[in-house]
Amino acid sequence: MGMSAGGNKGGPMAEINVTPLVDVMLVLIIIFMVVTPLLTSGVDVALPPAKSGDTSQDLGKHLVVAIKQDKTVYVDVTEVQVEDQSLIDEINAAYRLVPDRPLLIKGDKRLTWADVRKVMDAINDSGMSTMLLAVEKEE
Repeated sequence: MGMSAGGNKGGPMAEINVTPLVDVMLVLIIIFMVVTPLLTSGVDVALPPAKSGDTSQDLGKHLVVAIKQDKTVYVDVTEVQVEDQSLIDEINAAYRLVPDRPLLIKGDKRLTWADVRKVMDAINDSGMSTMLLAVEKEE
């Protein structure tokens, strides 16, 4: 029949309408489902395949050093040169922003091992010896 406008005493009766709340929550869930796969950090490179390795999602928690096919090096998304001190300066600046992040090396699969090792040697010479290598899991 009709809406109840008051209780036994004749005053207004408060009822919570949850429909707008449910609508907002569903929209937020959809947004998070779409955005979550896009949270990988660093520059996108074609990773080499590997038969073994630990499976983990990056989700933006690593400090990424990416080496593209044309041998340009990026720290997170900033392009740097390996030959001078700018690579180490960019890594140190990124560590100062968020310390205790693991260093992840992403080398393009079309590069030679010597190209990736050159960048790793420059990082190692500055005193950072712990690095992770990113690979694509073979199915």
